[in-house]
Amino acid sequence: MNLLKSLIRSFTVIITVLMFAITYADAAKKKKDEPKDCNYCNKYETMADWPESERPAAFIYEEIDYPEGMFKKQEGKTRKSRQGAAGGKVYARFVKGKGSLNKYQHLMIRDMAYFEALYNEMLGDKKAKVETVEGLKKGREAMRMSLQISPKAKSSEAVIKFWATGKMLKAAWKQNKKKKKKKANIDPEIAERAAVLAGMKKQLAVAKVNAQRAATIEAQKQIEAAE
Repeated sequence: MNLLKSLIRSFTVIITVLMFAITYADAAKKKKDEPKDCNYCNKYETMADWPESERPAAFIYEEIDYPEGMFKKQEGKTRKSRQGAAGGKVYARFVKGKGSLNKYQHLMIRDMAYFEALYNEMLGDKKAKVETVEGLKKGREAMRMSLQISPKAKSSEAVIKFWATGKMLKAAWKQNKKKKKKKANIDPEIAERAAVLAGMKKQLAVAKVNAQRAATIEAQKQIEAAE
């Protein structure tokens, strides 16, 4: 529970950072003479132009055994299909559905795993723009802050943590939803009667104890008088 509370407290800050970071797509709209906000894109245009031997570890593709259920059978077959599926999830959650991130925090955390997958699969895409990849990396680092995952950690580690935490939060969300629904379904009149009945039962219990005490005292008096 402490972990859940800690996550919830950090969500507002993280979401603000995310909204800034995921605007990497807007970079494509910049004029050609504008300076690019990246370290490597001024030298390399696509990932095919950037030799793997010259890349930092964070920009090298990793073969990942993704969690069961993360990708459907057809989606998980190739790098391109995984990239497309992950990209669709990321767009739906963090762009199209950004207004509901606070409402569905469990889904937000789960879909951070897809963001990690999208970034990783793009590293293996020769046609991917280096500028876009660098923008994605900023978003990835912002997301990792929510679970205190190191920027140097492998994508496989981050994917597992995001996916597992998302499942845990979803279970907690469902449990809280059931409790709220159960409370909402109680008729106010029935609830009031139940409270009155509980009060009466308490009074009866007290009266019974007092009566037994009085009877005991009276019996003791009778015994003493007979002696």
